[in-house]
Amino acid sequence: MANELSERVRGYLAARSERERKVLLGGAVLLAALLGYGMVYEPLARAREKLAGALPMQRAELRLMRVQVAEIERLRGSAGAGSGTLEQRIKASAASFGLVGNFTRFTAASSDQVLLATQAMSATTWSDWLGDLERHGITVQRCRISGSGQPGQASLELTLTGGPR
Repeated sequence: MANELSERVRGYLAARSERERKVLLGGAVLLAALLGYGMVYEPLARAREKLAGALPMQRAELRLMRVQVAEIERLRGSAGAGSGTLEQRIKASAASFGLVGNFTRFTAASSDQVLLATQAMSATTWSDWLGDLERHGITVQRCRISGSGQPGQASLELTLTGGPR
């Protein structure tokens, strides 16, 4: 098949004058260059531009995460003691942030473990609330964060531990 096509092209070019062959060769080179630009270079340039635009935002998110990790470590080191049962301390902390109505599930698995889920809320609200829980001696044993489709909003599924104080 390839030999047949090659023979047909050679026969076609042999029937053309020298000038026509040069014009056809120049056109083929130009076509190859245009195809290379349109199918290789241009898509790569667009992708590079898109990634370069997203990079500053991703770096800012990384800096924020690092600050939050440092804050969490600081709070873990200075976790204070609250008073009352684990449920009472969680509800009191949630009330201080206006989150009591945001729970979709609140189950006391044992005297020192609570499972809860929240409706979507802003990331700053829940990160501040989790910090407050840590200050009251409540440890996040498991946390699952689910995006809500709205920017900056997420719902949480938490397993919290901390004995009565």
